[in-house]
Amino acid sequence: MFSDSRTRNISAISSRALPGFLQANSGRNTRLPDLVIGSPDRLERIRSFPIRELKGIPSSRYLMASQSDVAKLANVSFMTVSRVVNGDPRVKSETRERVQRAIEELGYYPNSIARALNRQRTMTIGLILQKLDFVLSEPYISHLIYHIEKALIPHDYDMLIVSGERRNGGDLTLLFKQKKVDGVIILGSQIGDPRLQALSENRYPSVLLHAHSDLPCISCVDVNNYSIIEYFIDYLAARGHRRIGFISGDLSVLNAYQRLDAYEAYMMKRGLPFGKELVFRGNWSSGSGFEAFLHFNELRPRPSAVIASNDHMAIGFLKAAYEHQVRIPEEMSLVGIDDIEMSAFTTPKLTTMRQPMQTIASAAVETLIGAMGGKDKPAARIVLEAEPVIRDSCGFFSGA
Repeated sequence: MFSDSRTRNISAISSRALPGFLQANSGRNTRLPDLVIGSPDRLERIRSFPIRELKGIPSSRYLMASQSDVAKLANVSFMTVSRVVNGDPRVKSETRERVQRAIEELGYYPNSIARALNRQRTMTIGLILQKLDFVLSEPYISHLIYHIEKALIPHDYDMLIVSGERRNGGDLTLLFKQKKVDGVIILGSQIGDPRLQALSENRYPSVLLHAHSDLPCISCVDVNNYSIIEYFIDYLAARGHRRIGFISGDLSVLNAYQRLDAYEAYMMKRGLPFGKELVFRGNWSSGSGFEAFLHFNELRPRPSAVIASNDHMAIGFLKAAYEHQVRIPEEMSLVGIDDIEMSAFTTPKLTTMRQPMQTIASAAVETLIGAMGGKDKPAARIVLEAEPVIRDSCGFFSGA
């Protein structure tokens, strides 16, 4: 089996025997011109390389099958394998199955860079986040990212998360010019975001989440913030509450501004008392919800109910109320927005508004996929309705 030369040659070796052979010959000037992998009845000669180069390096790095290997094992052309890998419908089902079996047997993984060149696409979308520290601490946002990733799977797209705080975060067109993405989803864009103009002018596929733009090439997906606030004002008023406080989010973000605008509009429309002292400017964090309670607790008369612009701030409000021995809902009623998981485990359980995260994510992905399809579609404006979740944090006004 071995030649008498200083370099030993192996004519055939099964995949089962390979690990022991490599260990025994590690560091020697031994070559495998005819390395064989696969089942004994379907031996296929793959490639040649010196074993001494394998010392300390996993053999799988050198034994990765290529598209040519798949073509040989399946007895088809290189182009046929390429068509199967890229989902070309012109390949016969029998041929496709044979190629798939060869792919599985060899453990072949398509080269994503080569596939991108072939398709003239990166097969990647960019998810633009404004502040990573906020994302890491906000359960609603992290769950929304999960649903976006899940919605991309059927389309065979990957997701690149990009922080708006990066050095070049002010120019999102670079992601397209550098061939990193085919489209972007921008989460929580600030009011008057200057980056959107450049995206629209270059007609780069873009979708805003929880924001709005009138630019012709920027699509938007959001919930109806006005109907959320209108529902809660009517809900609380029906329970006798008239002096209702409001905790806003970061007002540089559109949905926070819309919720505050809706609060002012519907309080006036319903003839309920309204003043600056009844609005606390928060920043979405539980800490700002805690501070909001301290503010409202000093007012005389104190508001009998409070609307928090998200559940995180409502939970901070609950903690402060507990520490100051103010009973919720007996002395003050409280509602939040988002229906994060924790809202069902507070004491009392938080009444809130459930945003349709899965539908929001799917709408954003499908809208972006359509925009990336090359068709000159007009920008979409999608507004979804939220669903109230009534729990234990709201009571009837006692008149005290």
